[in-house]
Amino acid sequence: MGVAPSRAATSDKVADWSRVNPPSDEARTLPLPSVLVNMLTDIEPTQRTGRVFDGTNLRKSWITACAAAKLGTLTPVEGRPYDPVYCGLTLHDLRRSAVRNLVNAGVPERVAMKITGHRTRSVFDRYHIVSPDDVTNAMQMVETASLIKHGDNMVTKTASKTRKPLMALSSRG
Repeated sequence: MGVAPSRAATSDKVADWSRVNPPSDEARTLPLPSVLVNMLTDIEPTQRTGRVFDGTNLRKSWITACAAAKLGTLTPVEGRPYDPVYCGLTLHDLRRSAVRNLVNAGVPERVAMKITGHRTRSVFDRYHIVSPDDVTNAMQMVETASLIKHGDNMVTKTASKTRKPLMALSSRG
């Protein structure tokens, strides 16, 4: 995906995102948070395209910036001086974080899919990673909701006049 917010677009707090991955080739716009708008307005657009990020050099710009910020490392490769091996934070890591942050903030999942550019539920689900903390928090939410509704009697037992015997499957003739 080429990222192409222009200076004009950031002044409106909207980024123009051009998708260069087939089959979509569709341009999208996305509202930007104020903190990101402020960061982007401090960056001079490239002279060639007039954009803050140029899709032709985004990968190399990204890995260079991450290496400088100690978020990754560049390892030179003999015979390929302009193509070092990069290990560190990737754009897909940010996409995954964006999905988690949107869902955890309570943004409806269809809206989150529109923002992140996911067209299918199955791909979106691969990016929405559920952690053990998510499961723990969900159970705490259930417990809290139940306590609010039922007080201290979270589990209620209904009285039964007759008990039904349990049979193992193997005992059925």
